[in-house]
Amino acid sequence: MVNDGKKILFVCAENACRSQMAEAFYNSLARASRAESAGTFPSGRVNPTAVEVMREVGLDISGNASKPLDLSRLDEFDRIISFGCIVKSVFPARDRLEEWPLPDPGKGDMEMMRSIRDEIKRLTQERAERLRGVEAQLEASDLRHEQAMTEAARKAAAENEA
Repeated sequence: MVNDGKKILFVCAENACRSQMAEAFYNSLARASRAESAGTFPSGRVNPTAVEVMREVGLDISGNASKPLDLSRLDEFDRIISFGCIVKSVFPARDRLEEWPLPDPGKGDMEMMRSIRDEIKRLTQERAERLRGVEAQLEASDLRHEQAMTEAARKAAAENEA
């Protein structure tokens, strides 16, 4: 995968379930961007049930760590997606903040964890598909520009020969 610098930050309270799942799904789907995750009050570990339900869909988050939200790094991210864990009115990057208000499955049962996992998968797929659409438009625009430049260079060379 090529990284063109586009980055998404997924934030939940503990960085133990939702944001970890979103980071894993997004990074498995996206081609030209990457995701990271963080927590407003990191728990220090990834929830073992989250690890288990992600393993069920072929993604291993067992080696991940729960990380704190570092406000000094916000400029690195094109989009910050919160699971309802950020007070929008005081957040410094409100213009790039998107809310996915899903309940915290960390205190629920396995079925709740699977349900939230599946919703996060759907949302991250939509986000990755939107980005691919934008990438395709940019690639087409770049190709048209390159073709126009090639044609202009060919015409200039023909005029110089004449």
